[in-house]
Amino acid sequence: FQLKHKLLFGMEKNIEVELRALVKDAELFQSQLKEKGAEYKNSSYLCDIYFCEKNATSVSDVEMDEIGSYSLRLRVARKNDVETITLNTKTITNTGDHNAWEEHEIIVDNFKEAALILSMTEFKPFFKLEKHRHTYVINEMEVLVEDITDFGGAIEVEIMCVPGDEEVSKNKIKTLLLNELGLIESDIVPKSVTNIIMKQRAFNQEITF
Repeated sequence: FQLKHKLLFGMEKNIEVELRALVKDAELFQSQLKEKGAEYKNSSYLCDIYFCEKNATSVSDVEMDEIGSYSLRLRVARKNDVETITLNTKTITNTGDHNAWEEHEIIVDNFKEAALILSMTEFKPFFKLEKHRHTYVINEMEVLVEDITDFGGAIEVEIMCVPGDEEVSKNKIKTLLLNELGLIESDIVPKSVTNIIMKQRAFNQEITF
């Protein structure tokens, strides 16, 4: 489960609880969602490029674990013929804790120039990921169904809660996935699907802008 404590101008907002899992057939999973009454919201295309310091050469050099370790992602998202480009960081705040982080994001207006700015300074691209995402809402939960290029299907379930209700929210998500949508415990991913793919592809891709 991912617990993202979102901050805005020093004031804590509600906590976002996430669960991520693998699915064998993204289209079949979407059909199951619809049968259970899920409301379809939208679809989008996402292309992510992750950057790291130039001296990094392996996954162990870039994995987030120590306080202050971070991910640096440049993303282009296309939804309803509208393109949005963002630069995002997630920073570990407690050693070894992959369930909570500090997150910051800004919008930029030129993907290639942003990538070149990073590449011409102390960073380099080391991992690229493309996917199509379909967003649904069911039982006050947002379900993101993803078809990841050259990988397969994955889902991310999100729910907002107030501090102290994290465990209740976790159980609500698990009930939906395990009891209503047919997943099993082994489908659930302990960290993230991105982390799995990163270990397969990092530093092995030719990345162009």
